[in-house]
Amino acid sequence: MKRNFVMAFLLASAIGFTACQKDDLGTTGPSSLGVKIEAVNKSYSLPVSGDLKSAAATNATVTWDSVRLLVSQIKFEAELKSLVSHRDSIEIEYKWTGPKWIDLFDDQVVLGNFMLQPGFYDEIELKVYGDNEDAGKNPVFYMSGNYTNDENTKIPVEIKVYSDVQFKTERDSVSVTEESIDITSYIQIYLDELMAGIDPAMLDNARLTDGVIIISSESNRDIFFTIMKNLVKNHKCYYEH
Repeated sequence: MKRNFVMAFLLASAIGFTACQKDDLGTTGPSSLGVKIEAVNKSYSLPVSGDLKSAAATNATVTWDSVRLLVSQIKFEAELKSLVSHRDSIEIEYKWTGPKWIDLFDDQVVLGNFMLQPGFYDEIELKVYGDNEDAGKNPVFYMSGNYTNDENTKIPVEIKVYSDVQFKTERDSVSVTEESIDITSYIQIYLDELMAGIDPAMLDNARLTDGVIIISSESNRDIFFTIMKNLVKNHKCYYEH
């Protein structure tokens, strides 16, 4: 029962639970929720638009071929209120436990299909955890691609995060009707935003390891910690059915 209550809060975030949608679906009863985590903006120019405004314009670009994340746990937290009376409420916490490796370019990977119950929800949080202890010798978060500099020279680049990773999404004041609806929650990691604050000169001057720009806690640390700061911030989320 606790699982059903908690998963309902994400369904509540879906845009437009309207009478028209009810007519289309035509069923009542429990709804279900699946969660997807996806990488957005596979290729982009540097510096990131709106960032480092004082920097000179360049032709530098980054294109990513692979982005992987180990998901150890997803935690849902919300305040569930009764459909009958908003005075009655329950603090809810639910945990989906992996671990599961996710290819963030694969839009077919769905975490969970949870039964959802109707209700009103406030102060909703969806937290994603990637734990180093679950990853073995592999990075918890990994990206590989190419950096093309101003002189049109292409250099392979890899980002390796071996430490724990945590980020979240937030939503307020949403409701779940008694309709039976399948919802997918999309958590989006914008790859261009991960490199906000990084000037192309930092990559031009980066240390190479066998011809590759390795960005990790051990290599090119200034770039690494800028990316980590951007990775663990709140990310965007939207919902579809």
